[in-house]
Amino acid sequence: MKTYFDISVVCANYNNGQYLNEFFLSFENLDHPPKELIFVDDGSTDNSLSICRDFCSRLPFLQIMPLERNQGFGNALNAGIKRATGQFIMRIDPDDVMLPERIEVQHEWLASGRCDVIGSNAEIFHSDTGKVLGTTNFPVTHDAIAVKIRAGEHGVLHPTVMGRAEFFKSQLYVQAHVPAEDYDIFARMLAAGARFANVDGVLMRYRVHQKSASNILPFSTIRKTYSLRDKIFGTKTSKLWVYVYFVHIKFYRKYLFSDFYPQRLLFLIISSISYPSKLWSRLGRMLGRSAGNNKGSING
Repeated sequence: MKTYFDISVVCANYNNGQYLNEFFLSFENLDHPPKELIFVDDGSTDNSLSICRDFCSRLPFLQIMPLERNQGFGNALNAGIKRATGQFIMRIDPDDVMLPERIEVQHEWLASGRCDVIGSNAEIFHSDTGKVLGTTNFPVTHDAIAVKIRAGEHGVLHPTVMGRAEFFKSQLYVQAHVPAEDYDIFARMLAAGARFANVDGVLMRYRVHQKSASNILPFSTIRKTYSLRDKIFGTKTSKLWVYVYFVHIKFYRKYLFSDFYPQRLLFLIISSISYPSKLWSRLGRMLGRSAGNNKGSING
């Protein structure tokens, strides 16, 4: 008989039917499944719901929440969080793939009381080609994560996070803050006293495709992120810095996603000129890893 962890997985979906078989299969053979997988379908117009229903008999912990109309990512997540009954809430997106050990590893961190919110690193892969673009390189300690969040950067990768239910239920998503909703909610959790950590290992495969937020990064997202930072932490960010950071992130991601070497080199140069200290920090972490690891890294 399988042992179920007291975890509510909350997933918001809109027209991700082409990825759902792989997504649900990652839950099917777990030795220790979650108490519930709350799948909120945000008014999809593709075959998402029919695929989801096909898995109901295979995943007894799967709960489908079909919304009659599209209400937005933040609102859809809140609907799932409000229904959740688990001690811990785990976030994942339907176009990503969970590795088998993720739930058990993150549950152990939270159950031991070492932190309130635990993320992990992820392997980034291109949806069309399957090519691995790199691995994320997020800090692992609370203090280092807090420094990044207070600086207006991402200290955890949103779909890798599991946390105590009380923090998710008291700090709900704000639809008006999408697509910076992830920075907003974790900054508010930090301000409310949550202790953060990241597992220094890969627990998820993070898909990049044409419509993904990692591939499309408008200036307005960076501007909104820093605006939220200033509001939550009482700081004041200059317009120049917002633009400089946007250039850095935009061209670093272009560097990761490009296959043409001269173009990659140009993107890396532009990124490093705009934020040299962060580039050297990344290179230092990369060099500290095993000599056989030649992957890039990406984080907020």
